[in-house]
Amino acid sequence: MKWPFAIDCKDAFLHLFFPHLCAGCSSDILDEQALICTACMRSLPFTEFEKMENNPVEKLFWGRTKIQHASSIFYFITDSPLQEIIHHIKYKNNPALGVYMGNIMGLRLKNMLSINKIDFMLPMPLHPKKEYARGYNQASVLCQGIQGTTDTPYLNNILLRNFNTDTQTKKSRIERWENVAEVFEISAPSAVQEKHILLIDDVITTGASTEACANLLIKNKAASVSICSLAYTI
Repeated sequence: MKWPFAIDCKDAFLHLFFPHLCAGCSSDILDEQALICTACMRSLPFTEFEKMENNPVEKLFWGRTKIQHASSIFYFITDSPLQEIIHHIKYKNNPALGVYMGNIMGLRLKNMLSINKIDFMLPMPLHPKKEYARGYNQASVLCQGIQGTTDTPYLNNILLRNFNTDTQTKKSRIERWENVAEVFEISAPSAVQEKHILLIDDVITTGASTEACANLLIKNKAASVSICSLAYTI
């Protein structure tokens, strides 16, 4: 017979040395299987852009590239739980959290995917050295999560990044565009021909990298391109 006190002590010991914390606020008040606490989930700033024509993300690409639909699921707000969640996905070796956020994206995108008849998703690529150091591409794990709730397939290694460009964070829009204008290539052009492709990214700010990839897909005879990111910087 196991005494409840012994079980409680064991759980407390494990929690002390292997704490299970919310990715958004570091609180330990969450279910053992949960990745984000209830309070942070309720605070996530949904955009509803996937339901809107001519939404701010679509307008961002007007006159720059020809796309069928563009949206972002959340607003990116600094010093918020969402910023912490994205930081965990990108820099704290938490691909499971990326898949979970992709699940949420998929639930929001189901109707759009059906209406626009998306053939497959492509994750925005990382340079191989950066992906090796991180252990995964955050856009790929988002695609994995979207596929889990929509059954829309995704393909890795079709879009490639040949140059490891400088960080985009402090660059102007023109500098960002110049920084990525010729860093991408397509490994199998025939795979994208006559297909409606959904590009998946983590955060869209100026959209320079996404624009470059969309133009490359169109140049290689993709039937149409749509874009969706986890977050949109306001």
